[in-house]
Amino acid sequence: MILATALPILESQLLGCIFVFILGAILGSFYNVLIYRMPDKTLFNHHRSRCYWCGTLIPIWHNIPCLSWLILRGQAACCNQPLPRQYLLVEWLTASGFVLIYLATPFLTPTAPELIHTDNMIRFAHNSLFFSILLISSVIDIRLRIIPNELTYGLVLTAPLWMLIHPELNVLSSVLGIGLGGGILYGVAVVYFLIRKQMGMGMGDVKFLAGIGGWLGYQAIIPTLFSACLLGSLIGGGIMLKTNQAMSKQQIPFGPFLAAGALLYHYTGHHILEIILWPLRGT
Repeated sequence: MILATALPILESQLLGCIFVFILGAILGSFYNVLIYRMPDKTLFNHHRSRCYWCGTLIPIWHNIPCLSWLILRGQAACCNQPLPRQYLLVEWLTASGFVLIYLATPFLTPTAPELIHTDNMIRFAHNSLFFSILLISSVIDIRLRIIPNELTYGLVLTAPLWMLIHPELNVLSSVLGIGLGGGILYGVAVVYFLIRKQMGMGMGDVKFLAGIGGWLGYQAIIPTLFSACLLGSLIGGGIMLKTNQAMSKQQIPFGPFLAAGALLYHYTGHHILEIILWPLRGT
């Protein structure tokens, strides 16, 4: 049923899908640069991309998004060292994510009097940028167990500005989301520290959830946190069983789970709320 519904939309929006896929692939290549250079504070030190292993300048024809890694068979042409699979994964995730976001908010309307649906253009820009920041933050958190302030503060500070032009969201909901998101996780971190005498959650996660609340509104906080904790428990438990280590000894980044929870809420929000409120039915 879902496929039967999606295929006509895909056919009618094929050119738009191709456009946003290429856009996402190009941006995904740039996101890989951000992922590696932002934590090292080397983003503006040099402009050309260099080999991950030997530092050799990479020719432009070896930097084709989504294809170069496959053409080179996952090896650097200069030194034959293996290229991180992250390059390919981030580019394909970004490109594919942009297509899915576009199908949810198609802004090209070739059969209508106007070529571009303005409100859907704003929705697409908001959703694709939000998805991009979540993706970059998650990959950095997986690699280094940190989320750079440039990303978290960027989410928080720009959220109310988006609300001024977004068709559905509003500034009050955004401001409340920032306060509620940051406040809940900060409270959890303080209580954990008082009980265990050690940090159980980084402040990057606190600011990250505050930014998510700012971009989606305060209504997103509880469902996002619920989904993140559920996913974190399931995946963390699996890692614990595989490594035979206690959960307290595992350093599992929470940012990717918050990002997944935010996306789940954003696109299936009412269903998650129904799951959360299910035990209260009949009371």
